[in-house]
Amino acid sequence: MYRRQVITAIGTVGVAGLAGCSGLTGDLEYTAAPATLDPEVAATEGYDTAGPSVFAITETVEVAGESREVGITTWTTGYQSDTGPCVVLSTPAVTLAGQSLNPLAQLSGSELITRLLEELGGGASIQELEAAGETELSIFGEARTIEEFTGVLETGGGGEVPSELSSDGGVPIRLYLLSTTHEYGDGGSDVIFTLGFQPQALVDAATMHALFESLQHPVEPPETTNQTQ
Repeated sequence: MYRRQVITAIGTVGVAGLAGCSGLTGDLEYTAAPATLDPEVAATEGYDTAGPSVFAITETVEVAGESREVGITTWTTGYQSDTGPCVVLSTPAVTLAGQSLNPLAQLSGSELITRLLEELGGGASIQELEAAGETELSIFGEARTIEEFTGVLETGGGGEVPSELSSDGGVPIRLYLLSTTHEYGDGGSDVIFTLGFQPQALVDAATMHALFESLQHPVEPPETTNQTQ
Protein backbone atom coordinates (compact mmCIF):
# COMPACT_ATOMS: atom_id res chain seq x y z
CA MET A 1 0.00 0.00 0.00
CA TYR A 2 1.31 3.39 -0.81
CA ARG A 3 0.27 6.54 1.02
CA ARG A 4 -0.53 9.89 -0.50
CA GLN A 5 -1.29 12.85 1.71
CA VAL A 6 -4.22 14.73 0.22
CA ILE A 7 -5.79 17.65 2.05
CA THR A 8 -9.14 18.33 0.43
CA ALA A 9 -10.53 21.81 0.96
CA ILE A 10 -14.20 21.00 0.98
CA GLY A 11 -15.30 23.69 3.44
CA THR A 12 -18.17 23.65 5.84
CA VAL A 13 -21.17 24.51 3.66
CA GLY A 14 -23.39 21.46 3.26
CA VAL A 15 -21.16 19.14 5.30
CA ALA A 16 -22.36 19.86 8.81
CA GLY A 17 -23.65 16.32 9.08
CA LEU A 18 -20.39 14.66 8.06
CA ALA A 19 -17.96 15.20 10.93
CA GLY A 20 -17.56 15.90 14.61
CA CYS A 21 -20.80 15.57 16.53
CA SER A 22 -22.49 14.03 13.50
CA GLY A 23 -21.25 10.63 14.62
CA LEU A 24 -18.91 10.05 11.65
CA THR A 25 -15.82 8.83 13.44
CA GLY A 26 -12.84 6.65 12.62
CA ASP A 27 -11.46 5.66 9.24
CA LEU A 28 -13.54 4.99 6.12
CA GLU A 29 -13.06 1.94 3.89
CA TYR A 30 -14.37 1.48 0.35
CA THR A 31 -13.92 -1.60 -1.86
CA ALA A 32 -14.81 -1.98 -5.53
CA ALA A 33 -16.32 -5.07 -7.13
CA PRO A 34 -14.02 -6.79 -9.66
CA ALA A 35 -14.42 -6.16 -13.40
CA THR A 36 -13.11 -8.36 -16.20
CA LEU A 37 -13.41 -9.00 -19.90
CA ASP A 38 -15.54 -11.94 -20.92
CA PRO A 39 -13.11 -14.91 -20.63
CA GLU A 40 -14.37 -16.53 -23.83
CA VAL A 41 -13.95 -13.32 -25.84
CA ALA A 42 -10.46 -12.71 -24.42
CA ALA A 43 -9.39 -16.28 -25.23
CA THR A 44 -10.86 -16.12 -28.74
CA GLU A 45 -8.92 -12.91 -29.44
CA GLY A 46 -5.67 -14.54 -28.21
CA TYR A 47 -5.32 -12.85 -24.81
CA ASP A 48 -3.93 -14.51 -21.69
CA THR A 49 -5.37 -13.34 -18.37
CA ALA A 50 -3.73 -12.41 -15.06
CA GLY A 51 -5.95 -11.57 -12.10
CA PRO A 52 -8.17 -10.16 -10.80
CA SER A 53 -5.88 -8.88 -8.06
CA VAL A 54 -6.17 -5.97 -5.65
CA PHE A 55 -4.17 -2.94 -4.63
CA ALA A 56 -4.98 -0.39 -1.95
CA ILE A 57 -4.77 3.38 -1.74
CA THR A 58 -4.92 5.33 1.51
CA GLU A 59 -6.01 8.96 1.40
CA THR A 60 -6.00 11.45 4.26
CA VAL A 61 -8.75 13.98 3.71
CA GLU A 62 -9.93 16.98 5.67
CA VAL A 63 -13.67 17.53 6.01
CA ALA A 64 -15.06 20.47 8.01
CA GLY A 65 -11.74 20.87 9.79
CA GLU A 66 -11.35 17.20 10.75
CA SER A 67 -9.02 14.62 9.15
CA ARG A 68 -10.19 11.17 8.09
CA GLU A 69 -8.33 8.20 6.66
CA VAL A 70 -10.02 6.87 3.52
CA GLY A 71 -9.00 3.40 2.37
CA ILE A 72 -9.76 2.59 -1.29
CA THR A 73 -9.41 -0.97 -2.61
CA THR A 74 -9.18 -1.35 -6.39
CA TRP A 75 -9.33 -4.49 -8.52
CA THR A 76 -7.14 -4.92 -11.60
CA THR A 77 -7.16 -7.60 -14.29
CA GLY A 78 -4.43 -7.77 -16.94
CA TYR A 79 -4.52 -9.24 -20.43
CA GLN A 80 -1.59 -9.93 -22.75
CA SER A 81 -1.37 -10.96 -26.39
CA ASP A 82 1.29 -10.94 -29.09
CA THR A 83 0.11 -7.48 -30.18
CA GLY A 84 -0.03 -5.73 -26.81
CA PRO A 85 -1.65 -5.57 -23.38
CA CYS A 86 -5.00 -4.53 -22.00
CA VAL A 87 -5.84 -3.77 -18.37
CA VAL A 88 -9.20 -3.43 -16.60
CA LEU A 89 -9.52 -1.62 -13.27
CA SER A 90 -12.55 -1.12 -11.06
CA THR A 91 -12.29 1.41 -8.26
CA PRO A 92 -14.94 2.77 -5.86
CA ALA A 93 -16.82 5.90 -6.93
CA VAL A 94 -16.19 7.52 -3.56
CA THR A 95 -17.65 10.98 -3.03
CA LEU A 96 -18.04 13.16 0.04
CA ALA A 97 -19.89 16.47 -0.06
CA GLY A 98 -20.10 16.09 -3.83
CA GLN A 99 -16.34 15.72 -4.32
CA SER A 100 -14.50 12.59 -5.42
CA LEU A 101 -12.04 11.25 -2.88
CA ASN A 102 -10.58 8.64 -5.24
CA PRO A 103 -7.39 9.89 -6.95
CA LEU A 104 -7.84 7.55 -9.90
CA ALA A 105 -11.36 8.82 -10.56
CA GLN A 106 -10.05 12.40 -10.65
CA LEU A 107 -7.83 11.73 -13.67
CA SER A 108 -8.63 11.79 -17.37
CA GLY A 109 -6.92 11.63 -20.76
CA SER A 110 -3.12 11.54 -20.76
CA GLU A 111 -2.83 11.73 -16.96
CA LEU A 112 -5.06 8.70 -16.58
CA ILE A 113 -3.12 6.76 -19.22
CA THR A 114 0.15 7.52 -17.42
CA ARG A 115 -1.29 6.29 -14.13
CA LEU A 116 -2.75 3.12 -15.61
CA LEU A 117 0.62 2.34 -17.22
CA GLU A 118 2.18 2.59 -13.77
CA GLU A 119 -0.23 -0.10 -12.64
CA LEU A 120 0.72 -2.27 -15.63
CA GLY A 121 4.34 -2.09 -14.51
CA GLY A 122 7.33 -3.12 -16.59
CA GLY A 123 8.96 0.30 -16.77
CA ALA A 124 7.24 1.34 -20.00
CA SER A 125 6.29 4.95 -20.74
CA ILE A 126 4.49 6.68 -23.60
CA GLN A 127 5.79 9.73 -25.40
CA GLU A 128 4.18 11.99 -28.03
CA LEU A 129 0.70 11.16 -26.78
CA GLU A 130 -1.98 12.74 -28.96
CA ALA A 131 -5.76 12.43 -29.17
CA ALA A 132 -6.88 10.47 -32.26
CA GLY A 133 -10.67 10.43 -32.10
CA GLU A 134 -13.50 8.68 -30.30
CA THR A 135 -15.59 5.57 -30.91
CA GLU A 136 -19.02 4.82 -29.45
CA LEU A 137 -19.52 1.22 -28.31
CA SER A 138 -22.23 -0.69 -26.47
CA ILE A 139 -20.91 -1.42 -22.96
CA PHE A 140 -23.00 -2.57 -20.00
CA GLY A 141 -26.02 -2.28 -22.28
CA GLU A 142 -25.50 1.44 -22.96
CA ALA A 143 -23.67 3.60 -25.49
CA ARG A 144 -20.30 4.59 -24.03
CA THR A 145 -17.43 6.52 -25.60
CA ILE A 146 -13.94 5.06 -26.10
CA GLU A 147 -11.16 7.64 -26.43
CA GLU A 148 -8.36 6.80 -28.86
CA PHE A 149 -4.80 8.13 -28.85
CA THR A 150 -1.54 7.68 -30.71
CA GLY A 151 1.87 7.70 -29.09
CA VAL A 152 5.30 6.12 -28.96
CA LEU A 153 5.93 3.36 -26.43
CA GLU A 154 9.34 3.57 -24.76
CA THR A 155 10.24 0.31 -23.08
CA GLY A 156 13.35 1.58 -21.33
CA GLY A 157 15.33 -1.34 -22.65
CA GLY A 158 12.93 -3.87 -21.12
CA GLY A 159 10.91 -6.44 -22.99
CA GLU A 160 11.43 -7.87 -26.44
CA VAL A 161 10.16 -5.51 -29.13
CA PRO A 162 10.46 -6.75 -32.74
CA SER A 163 12.87 -4.47 -34.61
CA GLU A 164 10.47 -4.11 -37.53
CA LEU A 165 7.95 -2.44 -35.20
CA SER A 166 10.42 -0.06 -33.61
CA SER A 167 11.46 3.45 -34.58
CA ASP A 168 14.51 5.00 -32.89
CA GLY A 169 14.03 2.70 -29.89
CA GLY A 170 10.28 3.34 -29.57
CA VAL A 171 7.18 1.61 -30.86
CA PRO A 172 4.43 3.74 -32.49
CA ILE A 173 1.17 2.58 -30.91
CA ARG A 174 -2.55 3.25 -30.85
CA LEU A 175 -4.29 3.37 -27.46
CA TYR A 176 -7.91 2.77 -26.50
CA LEU A 177 -9.25 4.19 -23.21
CA LEU A 178 -12.56 3.79 -21.41
CA SER A 179 -13.44 5.65 -18.21
CA THR A 180 -17.02 5.17 -17.05
CA THR A 181 -19.10 4.80 -13.90
CA HIS A 182 -21.18 1.65 -13.53
CA GLU A 183 -23.90 1.31 -10.91
CA TYR A 184 -24.88 -2.16 -9.73
CA GLY A 185 -26.72 -4.04 -7.02
CA ASP A 186 -28.22 -2.11 -4.12
CA GLY A 187 -26.54 1.26 -4.49
CA GLY A 188 -23.09 0.05 -5.55
CA SER A 189 -21.12 2.32 -7.88
CA ASP A 190 -17.63 1.81 -9.29
CA VAL A 191 -15.52 3.63 -11.85
CA ILE A 192 -14.32 1.24 -14.56
CA PHE A 193 -11.13 1.96 -16.49
CA THR A 194 -10.02 -0.09 -19.48
CA LEU A 195 -6.80 0.64 -21.36
CA GLY A 196 -5.45 -1.31 -24.31
CA PHE A 197 -2.88 -0.60 -26.98
CA GLN A 198 -1.50 -2.11 -30.16
CA PRO A 199 1.51 -1.31 -32.37
CA GLN A 200 0.47 0.97 -35.23
CA ALA A 201 1.85 -1.62 -37.64
CA LEU A 202 -0.57 -4.22 -36.26
CA VAL A 203 -3.64 -2.12 -35.44
CA ASP A 204 -6.81 -4.19 -35.30
CA ALA A 205 -9.50 -1.89 -33.92
CA ALA A 206 -12.23 -4.53 -34.31
CA THR A 207 -10.45 -6.81 -31.86
CA MET A 208 -9.98 -4.08 -29.28
CA HIS A 209 -13.61 -2.96 -29.64
CA ALA A 210 -14.79 -6.57 -29.13
CA LEU A 211 -12.75 -6.76 -25.92
CA PHE A 212 -14.18 -3.52 -24.56
CA GLU A 213 -17.74 -4.52 -25.43
CA SER A 214 -17.27 -7.78 -23.48
CA LEU A 215 -16.66 -5.96 -20.16
CA GLN A 216 -18.30 -7.63 -17.17
CA HIS A 217 -18.99 -5.96 -13.80
CA PRO A 218 -19.46 -6.94 -11.11
CA VAL A 219 -17.92 -10.42 -11.13
CA GLU A 220 -17.19 -12.71 -8.22
CA PRO A 221 -13.73 -12.15 -6.68
CA PRO A 222 -11.33 -15.09 -6.85
CA GLU A 223 -10.94 -17.26 -3.75
CA THR A 224 -7.30 -16.17 -3.47
CA THR A 225 -5.85 -12.90 -4.73
CA ASN A 226 -2.49 -11.23 -5.15
CA GLN A 227 -2.38 -7.87 -3.36
CA THR A 228 -0.13 -5.08 -4.57
CA GLN A 229 0.99 -2.58 -1.96
